[in-house]
Amino acid sequence: MDRLPKKNLTAKIIALIMAIVLWVYVMNEQNPPVEISMDIPLEVRNLSNSVMAVDIPDAVRVKVRGPRTLIVGLSQKDIKSYIDLKGLSDGRNTAKVNTAIPASLELVEVSPEKINFRLDTIASRQVPVEAKIIGTLPSGAAVGKITYSLPTVTVKGPSELLSTVVKAIADVDVSGQAADFTLNAPLSLVDENGKKVEGLSITPGNVSISLAVVPIVNKKLVDIKPNIIGILPKGIRLNQISINPEQVEISGDAKILEKIDFLYTEPVNITGIDKDTAIEVKLQFKEGVVSSKNTVIVNISTAKQ
Repeated sequence: MDRLPKKNLTAKIIALIMAIVLWVYVMNEQNPPVEISMDIPLEVRNLSNSVMAVDIPDAVRVKVRGPRTLIVGLSQKDIKSYIDLKGLSDGRNTAKVNTAIPASLELVEVSPEKINFRLDTIASRQVPVEAKIIGTLPSGAAVGKITYSLPTVTVKGPSELLSTVVKAIADVDVSGQAADFTLNAPLSLVDENGKKVEGLSITPGNVSISLAVVPIVNKKLVDIKPNIIGILPKGIRLNQISINPEQVEISGDAKILEKIDFLYTEPVNITGIDKDTAIEVKLQFKEGVVSSKNTVIVNISTAKQ
């Protein structure tokens, strides 16, 4: 009499196992596991207020695996990726990308797994404001005195990047202006070569600029001198520097022109130059002086020592 229950128990266990196997089979057939890759915004946690993180990407690529029904409804907000900067010091650093996903999913891959970046101390300083004249005044007119509502502005950001800034530029379009005028112009930052510097804040971001438009009555031909800065690489010597054209005609008030015998170019940085190079460079004009030629070509000839 005791054998019958044991046989029934064994049969029940076998039936249960078969049911589980069948269920897994059906689920894999009807709702198979699939993979999906998504760009997930990368959070930065525990960043000190006194430093700024540089070279950190906005997002990372995350690949997950899970049942198709879950993957279809998955969105970016369901996944979190972040790096923890707690305890890191200034300079180059590496941090692991941490990723949190729903419990029902499997994390397959995070790309990149680690982030190389730099922590830079936040600093601020004053830089001068300068108008960059664009466009053309009517024939016979020139830009005279330029007046700024603020001679300098405050620039703030990573100290290493901040050190490259030399001035804040305001583009002023004089096209068609026949009389004195004032405008509120946005500012941009440039380095010693006139290249824009991004990633810094400017306070205030705009300045008011007033320009006097004066008649052109005097002209003068003056020489051009290159403003050379920097050092050539080791083993390279400077052979020759030539300018094309060597002279330009300037116009303006007679009292200003009589004090000008030559014009300098904007700084020409020769650092890293190891072969003959031609660079288009802007000329530096005093206020009240204009020329139909605003740039020249500086030809730098080098030779091996």
